[in-house]
Amino acid sequence: MVQAASPRVPGTPDAGAEYREMHRSITYAQYAHAFTLESLQAAQARDLPDRLIRGAPAVLHLSARGTPGGGLRFLTDDGSDAPISDEGLCKLLTEFVAEGLRLVVLSACWTSKLAQLLAETVPCVIGTGGPITDTSCLDYSRTLYSALAHGRSVGKAHSIAVGAAEMYGADSDHLPELLAAPGVFAEALHLVGAEYRTPPTRDTVKPRGSGFSWRLRKKTLPGGPDRRP
Repeated sequence: MVQAASPRVPGTPDAGAEYREMHRSITYAQYAHAFTLESLQAAQARDLPDRLIRGAPAVLHLSARGTPGGGLRFLTDDGSDAPISDEGLCKLLTEFVAEGLRLVVLSACWTSKLAQLLAETVPCVIGTGGPITDTSCLDYSRTLYSALAHGRSVGKAHSIAVGAAEMYGADSDHLPELLAAPGVFAEALHLVGAEYRTPPTRDTVKPRGSGFSWRLRKKTLPGGPDRRP
């Protein structure tokens, strides 16, 4: 689920473009049938608990604007945005871990502090410690969800996405970081369960020969069948 919580002004994430890249990556992936992508555009803070109550997603992707020391900013009624409480957001999301929430992606600048708080209870959280460009966000998200929908673990998908974003020119000092809750191993956490994975087909092995049917026969002892050694 993508929660787009930023006004479209210069310096804020292009949530629409990010959603399109994620949708394209998942659509053409090996296990696309295992994913349902839902987007809440122009969302306000009060939209988040209402949506979670209807059913917790496995992944919550928050595309928002972050400011140093100010937390995530959500849209307000007058069309601007305002920060929300990091502690309050953590308490809210913690309530849905038992219902299946596995990964929270904070697609916003300066979200490392919030990621650390969330990672105390949420299995995996991705945040960024400084400013990150719109292009780098798109590059990272595109590759992350492509890898997840191809069956990679959360840890492996993150590593691939970071490498791709840096290859495309992202600032290596401000790349997204992955944090895991105590006792959780991101390399072992897969979003595509075994029920969605088709086991490989095996060809029946046939014996090689000349095409004749052979039977195993007893060897007759010298002197006839009645002779004993």
